[in-house]
Amino acid sequence: MATFKLEVITPIKKILEKEVEMIVLRTTEGDMGVLANHAPFVAELAIGEMKIKSSDEEVAYFVSGGFIDISREQTTILADEAIDAREIDVARAKKDAEVAQAKLTKLKEDRDIAATQKALQDALTKVRIAEQYR
Repeated sequence: MATFKLEVITPIKKILEKEVEMIVLRTTEGDMGVLANHAPFVAELAIGEMKIKSSDEEVAYFVSGGFIDISREQTTILADEAIDAREIDVARAKKDAEVAQAKLTKLKEDRDIAATQKALQDALTKVRIAEQYR
């Protein structure tokens, strides 16, 4: 199968730079797959799972928003957060979900509620992805 260059970058560091065969991820418009020679494309990423298939392995990542930029030369994922599913601390993610859930019941301002709902969704998605690959 043909390959293409993938870079996954967060504000903190470059997570991955590798030749891959396929990526499957969630955008704000829905799930999409990327293969070699994909048409140039830019989309906003949603919170969810990203699967990366290369010739030697298939790895899942938690992605918390950002953008995908597909060009002729490479595909770049600019993620707010990207964590290998095997490295997610499930206990911490569950605790974060409990804290966010408890906080939601006390909030009154829409802006605070939206931020807390995102934190809750992040934590629950991390738990789901991590438990799926353990």
